[in-house]
Amino acid sequence: MLNVRAIKDLIRQHNLGISPRRMGQHFLVDPKALARIAETVGAAPGERVLEIGAGLGALTEALLETSPHLTGVERDPRFAKILESRFGSMENFKLVQADILRLDLADYANREPHSLLIAGNIPYSITSPILEFLLHQRVWVKRAVLTIQKEVAQRIVAQPGNKIYSSVTLLVQVAFKPSIAFTISPGAFYPQPEVTSAVLRLDPLAEPPVPPEEEEAVRKLIRLIFTHRRKTVLNALCISGVGLSKEEVLSRFQEAGIDPVRRPETFDLQELVALHRILAKPR
Repeated sequence: MLNVRAIKDLIRQHNLGISPRRMGQHFLVDPKALARIAETVGAAPGERVLEIGAGLGALTEALLETSPHLTGVERDPRFAKILESRFGSMENFKLVQADILRLDLADYANREPHSLLIAGNIPYSITSPILEFLLHQRVWVKRAVLTIQKEVAQRIVAQPGNKIYSSVTLLVQVAFKPSIAFTISPGAFYPQPEVTSAVLRLDPLAEPPVPPEEEEAVRKLIRLIFTHRRKTVLNALCISGVGLSKEEVLSRFQEAGIDPVRRPETFDLQELVALHRILAKPR
């Protein structure tokens, strides 16, 4: 397993001339946390695992102990060089040097829906793009296990009415059942981040709450009303512009029994689907 000394040795041995702190990288070095992530991924015989941002290979090493087919994706050629030197000879490991956001997961799921396990210690700065990527390609995902900032994970699993309930909560819950597997203290990383991390587990919903043909419109509505989350839902819609007058929106609310002074964070997904249908109804 990689520890702080091993990371420094790798950087020196490969003449990388880089500092993890300057790069904004935080490498997970706690072996117990790494083993728990691999356990949460839970690869069974024959299942395929894809690791996002394999880095120097700390999680890669833990996953290889349980994963019969592991693909490590790493964009940085310097890290890819190290991964190749460490794991290139292993039959159950494949390295792909690429930007994860440009990949088609169908190629790594052997084109079998809901068969690919995803794992990754995600840089905080690209959490949102990674989540968006997984949402768009969720047909291939069986489970995703991501180490992200605890605060973001808490927002994703929040329930309606909670102050941290937000658009990201709803956008993820359109497709996944999210849960926090466990948290990881800053001391488990090198260099230490300033925040606590959490291991977020995403399980695709067997019965999505939003019909596929309405999903894009509902997602647009979510973004629209949460742009003005401190406003009432009536005012948020009118400020953003939905092609209806305030009087018409209010009339439709009254017809559907929706309280116009509710705040966006009080609506669950089913209510937002109903709200979309009310607004989309022909005049």
